[in-house]
Amino acid sequence: MKTAISMRELQKMSAGAIQALPHAVPIKSGADTVALLVPIHKGSPEAFDRLMARIDALAASRTPEETAALEVMLGEREP
Repeated sequence: MKTAISMRELQKMSAGAIQALPHAVPIKSGADTVALLVPIHKGSPEAFDRLMARIDALAASRTPEETAALEVMLGEREP
């Protein structure tokens, strides 16, 4: 596996080739690293469901004061 991809190689890569990368890869222009290419891999639906259940459980355990403070920080409520 290559440790870096040149700008020229990046221009020729398909979306499938990028998604097939096993990890983030630096993009080089000559000797300079100019970017980092991070392929996005879809997680399993089961893992997503577990994450959402955990988020819901943690949100349900907040006190009303904690919820109000979060709403203020997110701009959903005036202080």
